[in-house]
Amino acid sequence: MSGQMDKQAAVHDFWLTHVKDRWQHDLIEIDQRYREQKGSIESGLFDTFHALCAQAARQQEQGEKGEICTIYFSFLRTSILENRAAYRLDAYDENWFLDRTECSVVWEADFIFAPLFRRMAELETVKSSYARKITSMDIERIKLMEAIKYHLLTVEFVKSMVPVLLECQGYCQMAKSPEICLLAGEFRDQAEVLYAHPGPAEKQTKGA
Repeated sequence: MSGQMDKQAAVHDFWLTHVKDRWQHDLIEIDQRYREQKGSIESGLFDTFHALCAQAARQQEQGEKGEICTIYFSFLRTSILENRAAYRLDAYDENWFLDRTECSVVWEADFIFAPLFRRMAELETVKSSYARKITSMDIERIKLMEAIKYHLLTVEFVKSMVPVLLECQGYCQMAKSPEICLLAGEFRDQAEVLYAHPGPAEKQTKGA
């Protein structure tokens, strides 16, 4: 085989041996961590969401922002590469991505992503058995692919928190559109609806 084929075969074997389906074992750890830290985990998201809405309300009082139409939870690939599960929350008025007044906060879902980061660090210690055919860049690519699974778990967690989030003081005080929606996805990319009023939640893409 060519050197390139050797590389492809090595990556495939590495994935089958050390990565495939390993994420399923992390579910137990994630659930246990959530049970043990439930109060602080939920209050962390609640406080962050409140801070975003309170920031929007202040901007509205100063005439810098209109009614909030969209709150977007952005999954940040760059933070994953830095072993941080950072989500950027943005509040947009009717101008959507053209809203010139930035209103954003950062929330970290480390309780979900911690097992992924640990497993990826462990991969660095076993790559040497592949005679330099597996590089740190290969592991970064694997990390980003695997991270999508953990992102989906995060989306489900945030969905479960929506009824509580909508009761926070900041959200109640903030001026918002009757058709406000909460979305989650990659930054300015395809998004999943966490909450929409009126109408049922559904997947959609919103462009700039």
